[in-house]
Amino acid sequence: MYILIIFSVLVFLPLPLMASAARKTKNGFYAVFESILGVATAMMLMFIIASVTGNPVGQAISSDLQSFCEAAAQNDQFVTMLGMENISMNERISTLTKVYTYAINALPATILVWSTIIAYFEYIIISKISSKSKYPFPELAKLKDFTMPKKALWGWILIYVMTFLVSVFGFKHSDVLQINIQVLFQFAFQIQGIAVIFYFCDLRKWPRAVAVVFCLLFFPTAIGQMLLCLIGFFDLGFGLRKIITRR
Repeated sequence: MYILIIFSVLVFLPLPLMASAARKTKNGFYAVFESILGVATAMMLMFIIASVTGNPVGQAISSDLQSFCEAAAQNDQFVTMLGMENISMNERISTLTKVYTYAINALPATILVWSTIIAYFEYIIISKISSKSKYPFPELAKLKDFTMPKKALWGWILIYVMTFLVSVFGFKHSDVLQINIQVLFQFAFQIQGIAVIFYFCDLRKWPRAVAVVFCLLFFPTAIGQMLLCLIGFFDLGFGLRKIITRR
């Protein structure tokens, strides 16, 4: 039930929020940001209500995923696809359980990440549809021109330091907090890194498809994702795009 609710909120709630914000602010990215805040607020209320009623979201989803893990561990095709055919049934279930446990712990950050992705593409669609109307929505700026504010770098550093201190002093659930901050940090700077790649390809007058392919090459491995994150970090901190332009 919760999975369906989360999916519905992610897909449908951003639409009216972005439409309203776009009319007021005339800024596409701000409209997307408003929708993300709206989704975050709705999810927070759902988590609170579920917890108060004695049926926490994490536990409910965890129960469903545990059943899935047990069924998946017995599926020969699924096991072969993951290369787990040479380990015991208990080890298969244990491995899959570790994966879903991480996913449950990172659920708040994952929801925010997907709300950003879905809202971004939904806004592109509705802005194109509205372009033929009397009052069109403002278009999003090109991805190559996207950048977080300079102050965001210090904000992220401060959040990271505070999270580290929380974990050092042994506060309850500090590991869950670390996981979510890590996911959000990487996602934010990966978006910045993607913008740098699009900027570089545009500078070289290469087709956007080339930039898309370059970006996709980073995501299959943890090293690639980290490199993309570092590109974004150096761009925000040291003006990587300006350095590229000078050369």
